[in-house]
Amino acid sequence: MHGKTIAVLAALLLGLGAFYYVYEIRQAPEREKTAATKDRLFKDLEAKDLDDVVLKRGDETVHLKRTEDRWALDAPVAARAEAGPVELLTSSLATARVEREIDPKPARLADYGLEPPAAEVSFAAKGQTHGLRLGAKSPTGTWVYAQETGKPAVFLAPESLLQDARKPVAEFRDKTVVAFEAKDVKGLAIRPPTGPAVEAVRKGADDWELTRPAPVAADRTQVTGLLDKLRTAKIKEFVTEAPPDLGEYGLDKPLRLGLVVGEGKDRAEKGLQFGKVVADKKAVYAQREGEAGVFLVEEDLLKAVPTTLAGLRDKTVFPFDRAKAERIEVDGPQGTVNLALESGAWKITAPAALKADEGAVSDLLWKARDLRATDWVADDQKRLSTFGLDRPQVRLSIWEQGGKDPKVLVLAPAKEKDRAYAAVPGSGPVVSVAASALSDLGRSALDLRDKTLERSFEAKDVNRVQIQKGDQTLTLDRAGEDDWTLRAPKTGKVRGGRVTDLVWALRNLRWKELVAEQGWDAARYGLDRPVATITFLGKDGKTVAALAVGKTEGGHTYVRVPGEPALYAIDPTGLGELPGSPDELLL
Repeated sequence: MHGKTIAVLAALLLGLGAFYYVYEIRQAPEREKTAATKDRLFKDLEAKDLDDVVLKRGDETVHLKRTEDRWALDAPVAARAEAGPVELLTSSLATARVEREIDPKPARLADYGLEPPAAEVSFAAKGQTHGLRLGAKSPTGTWVYAQETGKPAVFLAPESLLQDARKPVAEFRDKTVVAFEAKDVKGLAIRPPTGPAVEAVRKGADDWELTRPAPVAADRTQVTGLLDKLRTAKIKEFVTEAPPDLGEYGLDKPLRLGLVVGEGKDRAEKGLQFGKVVADKKAVYAQREGEAGVFLVEEDLLKAVPTTLAGLRDKTVFPFDRAKAERIEVDGPQGTVNLALESGAWKITAPAALKADEGAVSDLLWKARDLRATDWVADDQKRLSTFGLDRPQVRLSIWEQGGKDPKVLVLAPAKEKDRAYAAVPGSGPVVSVAASALSDLGRSALDLRDKTLERSFEAKDVNRVQIQKGDQTLTLDRAGEDDWTLRAPKTGKVRGGRVTDLVWALRNLRWKELVAEQGWDAARYGLDRPVATITFLGKDGKTVAALAVGKTEGGHTYVRVPGEPALYAIDPTGLGELPGSPDELLL
């Protein structure tokens, strides 16, 4: 290639580079700005520049003012404004575009719905006042006829401008029922129309204590739930700003809910009053303390406000640290059971040394920890005998790590069949609880012992399955994870999933009843001559697991582990339908 040609190409390349730099890098921001403001009615304005907006539609005027970082309604009512709808309106105004000019000097404004206009908008921004008159929609419905205040030309503007300008006043109003942050609430008071007030104060970060009508611990979950519901509650409907008669709304004798927010110079009191329920709207009349306006809120908010000491009182019956439990004693109708945590596993130590069912022990501890009072029947324990708690039906004792003495809970049946009495001896009140606590906590050794039928094995370790039923034995070998082949009495590919399901069923099988621990009267249960015998073997040919299956009657199937004396009852569906012939398995 000649040197002259190279020089020309280099100059072209240099020129293209310079063009790209100037056009794409230096001039791009200006082009983007120009494109963004093209056809804009107010080219130098942004939504944040607007600080005063007036909407006129017919006889109604809506006046919105920005105060620092918040918007407020100044007319037709003085109230806080909802940020979302106001920001949508100011954005629509600041970025309003002219689609095209229709008539520079219209003879009849009425032809465009501009005499009178459907809505007039005026707003202040950057020290200047701007305005728009909005008329009828264009034939397509996408645009609206408009005029800029003080100018004659009629043009097409987005129809969304008219939508925003004609929104009901209620849509611009802040619908927050009571504005506060839950962490700032230091106290609350509930004053029903009749009866004593209920008051509580915050103790620490998350704990609450009732101060009236009695100094007792408060239910933290109940208090925080009430505060969260109140903080997120929204006004459903604005009813009136100047009620002539509060009795019409049940607000002459309201239920009052008051909050103490902040401390020291920042301390403030905020309150809400509840009146009559409006059943067909699932709502209730309400009024902010110190304000005249009446509005509707969801009835569920009223239902969340407890009006008695019991409603806010801590309902924990048996406080203990479940994670630190290391010994348990259950003294119930079926005797005493002792359990101990050894090497991370629970063992039954009395009435016999047995492996415990981890799930059953865990459930016992959860049920004890989560037991909740339904009512308080005595604030002291001077009359335990009155409630049968001097000779309880159930006594649950739990020793925690590092503790010498156990924490004890006693329970006895109440006269009402759906209730029981409970107490922690030596401290606290006597309470009523659900009657189910008697069976939930009064468990026997049988309830708490491990009910696994077979010693633990892994399903993947089973290499051969033998099912003997009647005079026929089916032998199946594993060919893959869910792949099984029939080897006897004939060969063929089988439905592998059914065999794998059987392996997992036996691995997870648990007995419902221990029928005869020493194996007495096996013939009574059909286990002298089993209906079927299942044997699992490993790769080394040794038995991994086995089960003999006897009669099925009365909602039970009777089984035993070959070589062991005990007879058990299981759920008849526990093993599924055992195949009895090759044809039931072959593909």
